[in-house]
Amino acid sequence: MVAAWLIVVNLFALLAFNRLNLAPDTSMDWMSPQSVRPVQPNWNVIDLHNRWDSYWYLDIAQKGYELRGEKNQANVVFFPLYPILVYLTGFATGGNLVLAGWIISCIFLALAVWMLVRLTQEFHPDIHPLLPAVFLLLYPSAFFLNAVYSESLFLFLSLAMVFWARRGNFWLAGALAGLASATRVAGLFLCVLLLAEFIQANGWRALFTRRVWPLALAPAGILAFFIHHWIVFGDFFLYLSVQRAYGRDFEMEAADFLIRTSPDLVVTALDWFFIAAAFFLGIIALLRLRPSYGLYMLVSLGIALGSGSFLGAARYSMVLFPIHLIGAGIRSDVGRGAWLVGSTLLLALNIICFVNHYWAG
Repeated sequence: MVAAWLIVVNLFALLAFNRLNLAPDTSMDWMSPQSVRPVQPNWNVIDLHNRWDSYWYLDIAQKGYELRGEKNQANVVFFPLYPILVYLTGFATGGNLVLAGWIISCIFLALAVWMLVRLTQEFHPDIHPLLPAVFLLLYPSAFFLNAVYSESLFLFLSLAMVFWARRGNFWLAGALAGLASATRVAGLFLCVLLLAEFIQANGWRALFTRRVWPLALAPAGILAFFIHHWIVFGDFFLYLSVQRAYGRDFEMEAADFLIRTSPDLVVTALDWFFIAAAFFLGIIALLRLRPSYGLYMLVSLGIALGSGSFLGAARYSMVLFPIHLIGAGIRSDVGRGAWLVGSTLLLALNIICFVNHYWAG
């Protein structure tokens, strides 16, 4: 399934990249023809996956963390596990880090799909085990799962953590959560899910026994990341201060929601749609799927909203795995079909935008 998906979406991406002759994107107020220059059309399928944040991951893999500043932006806000894997894989690709990143993303995409199927088979037997994977692969931002981004790695770690937590192996689940928190800041919110599963399996009194110790592994990745910044740059909270340069200042201002152009309107409307839909599905997960799933989704989305920016809502919601279980669990064939058709159309739009260096996700 994954191999067929990779062939189809990348063939479509190549055609979309070389068929269209688009002017530079101006959907954001910080964009201009001078600041965002699209890559010239070519048939290099590997380089298709090197867009936007890929630059920062590759920069870390090549040079490590630096505070050289580019309009006050820096690579210190990107978590280390994915670029470390890219760096190590680069030895096998002759130093081609873009190829290394694409390989890593594809491997963990396959592992994430496999783990999603296993989770569905064992703990959600009323859902066809392959259907959630279909909903995942057709999600509007699914192309990021094979781009030089950390999404597929994080998704695999999230699913593996849930699987082993539900099996009662909290040492392994805690270790996987720790790795997830070294991949994305959202890994920290897996602690909520892990804690809920622990209480459901052992009762709240177990929180005051030695059995709770494995949960301490969950925030280990982000703690090590922050300690690194403290040792190297002298600022334990450097991640939070530099995030402001990326529009995440943890403040809501009226200027953040001004609509300047039609492209800006589309981007904003889609971001709001994905946030609202994810919140709605989070409530469904809480009430009808599994409480720990719903808590994880709602806490994750709440923190994302509090960051002061909705940008990337489609990409952020994609790794909230309960969404795909809920979609696959829809009883109505018409309902499932409508979801998949709409999702596929938005996936095509996002691929066209991403490869042509338009804002996507």
